Amino acid sequence: MSLPVDWSILPSLLAATEDAGGIMSFLQSTWVWIQVALGIGLVIFVHELGHFLAAKTFGVKCEKFYVGFDVPISIGPIKFPRTLGKFTYGETEYGIGILPLGGYVKMLGQDDDPRKAEEEAKRIRQSGGAADEAEKLDPRSYPAKPVWQRMIIISAGVVMNVITGVLFAAFAFFNGVGYTPAIVGGVTPGGPAWQAGIQPGGRVVSVSSLEDDNQLHFSEMQMKIMEAGLESSETAVPVRLQYADDTRNYDLVPAASPIEPDHKMIGIQSATGDTLLKELPAMPNSVAADVVTDADAGAQVIGFNGQSLDSDSIMPITPLLTFIHTSPSKPLDLKLKRNDGSTASLSIPPQKEKDFGLQFGVGPIQALISDGPAEKAGMKVGDQIVAINENRDLDAYQLVLSDVQYDEPVKITVSRGEGDSEEEVELSIQPQQVQQTVTPVSAFGEMMAVDSLGFAYAPSVKIAEVVGQSTYGEETEQPNQNTKQLFAGDEIREIRVKFKSSKDREAIENELSDVAMEALTTGWDIGPNKPLSNLVDTVQLLPVGTEIMVTAVRPPNGTVVEQTLTVRESDRFWYDRGLNFAPVESIQKADSLAMALSLGVREGKRRMADVGRFLGMLVRGKVKAKFVGGPIRIAQMASHQAEKGLSAQLMFLTMLSMNLAILNFLPIPALDGGHMVFLTAELIRGKRVDEAMEMRLTFVGVLALLALMIFVFTNDILNLL
Repeated sequence: MSLPVDWSILPSLLAATEDAGGIMSFLQSTWVWIQVALGIGLVIFVHELGHFLAAKTFGVKCEKFYVGFDVPISIGPIKFPRTLGKFTYGETEYGIGILPLGGYVKMLGQDDDPRKAEEEAKRIRQSGGAADEAEKLDPRSYPAKPVWQRMIIISAGVVMNVITGVLFAAFAFFNGVGYTPAIVGGVTPGGPAWQAGIQPGGRVVSVSSLEDDNQLHFSEMQMKIMEAGLESSETAVPVRLQYADDTRNYDLVPAASPIEPDHKMIGIQSATGDTLLKELPAMPNSVAADVVTDADAGAQVIGFNGQSLDSDSIMPITPLLTFIHTSPSKPLDLKLKRNDGSTASLSIPPQKEKDFGLQFGVGPIQALISDGPAEKAGMKVGDQIVAINENRDLDAYQLVLSDVQYDEPVKITVSRGEGDSEEEVELSIQPQQVQQTVTPVSAFGEMMAVDSLGFAYAPSVKIAEVVGQSTYGEETEQPNQNTKQLFAGDEIREIRVKFKSSKDREAIENELSDVAMEALTTGWDIGPNKPLSNLVDTVQLLPVGTEIMVTAVRPPNGTVVEQTLTVRESDRFWYDRGLNFAPVESIQKADSLAMALSLGVREGKRRMADVGRFLGMLVRGKVKAKFVGGPIRIAQMASHQAEKGLSAQLMFLTMLSMNLAILNFLPIPALDGGHMVFLTAELIRGKRVDEAMEMRLTFVGVLALLALMIFVFTNDILNLL
């Protein structure tokens, strides 16, 4: 059966043109794309094999069996071959078509191209014979077969995809599937989980309708939350966590990601392991990079500052991470167990904060921990902090870069209300013991939190102070609008980094995404996609002396001011030392063939349910068109999974098989589902649907599928740009 749907292996033909850097890298990249082509081709082959075997079982003549379409393609005078290879065995021609967008089995008397349908119908009619129409048709043609046989032939492709999808997953589980367990490694500052007071170390037992007696996968938990957020932006998602013998239930309303508002999340981060990364155990230009050696790569942390880590706990590294994030000015002594079995002790000094001479104001309070210290003391969302322990010269990083003190309360003065109703309120907040396993600044950069006090705020783009320059205010005249020098009160809009040498650039180029690197060099526009906090975090990677061009606007007239500043070490300490820890990973492996098949069936059901929910949300307008992927995105996903190993690729093929099964069985003419609709109507009516109408509907279906292909291809290309 013809299959004009979105499964492409085209990128595999283009991979050879990309230089991945060196012969080995090129060969590895080529092998990955070969795996992608074989994997996707296998899914298509299995689908068409289902049609082929069913047709042969009922005596239908199969004239062609193709993976890919053997259509004529030419660009000007250049004509491409219709196939990449073909051969004939018996009465059937087997081949690989030049256009890798599906596959088809050409049966006698059947053609999904409406232009050839009439010609095909004439070809199978036999002269003479009885009055019965079936006897006038070639007995080996598809239309000559009873309706129930044609239904089996049509549905066989989908059935084969479902069966092989389950087998792919079963084999993967028998081999062992690597995954990140759904453990609360930390919570995003200011996010829904943070506001609910969720602590690190909990195991997610269930989320929404998803539950697993063994261990939920973190990726599945994320997908379930995202689906719930897309369904309704206001409905809370039930989450159940297990802490040792204590079960806790939460109802969390997913929040929009500041970087991608259509992505919903509750702010639970995956668990961090107790081993240093093998590839990059320490970030460049950090104090850890000066201490950690190649022999320490992949080493396990077994203690720090004379304290041993509890290897039996769900996340042993929790106390170490808490120390790093809450005691930035204190030295850190690590005890490691290296891969060769030896032990080593490392002394890592505090990490000096790097800035470029600007300090930023404190924005209004944006979130509070439920029943936390700040909320108990009377703090409210919207309050503006104006003083801390009577100090009114504040900047956004003052609290998060200070060592946490638990022995005495913190006096915070806030401004509340507007206009005549504005008032200052003094609060006394008693800090609480915390487990702060993630940095106090959100990974998305929109908020920074003081967990020990229980409140979160955003840094203001308004400059609080230019280091080495007196501020202006009541005692100092404000700068002239034409003054081309930054002053306190100016609002930062963009920065551009000027690297002193190619060596300095290369030192951090591999540690940043292409988007972040391009933003640094061509213009980091401060906003939701490139928050100020992320900028300050990135500055910590830059070598001292790097020049930064800062563009700001000056209220009230909006005069543009530009000044070149230099990265320097401040007199404060940063909340990170530059250590890179590997994430927690687990292996789910079936103990028996029966268990593997059971897990395979479960995986198949889940993936089919995912496709059904996605299509339902798409029809109801809950999913935006930009989330609909096509051949390019499928190939990207496939290559990513192929790099992880055989089991990951098999799990991807399970997902792809279930997608293909459902999508190809949609009631669209020219797809298997459309054929099944016509056959069902024929079964009910006792005679075939009017051929002219069927031909017209099939033509409409083909046009709709072509339009869909153009749309998803365009969507994929736009997402790449």
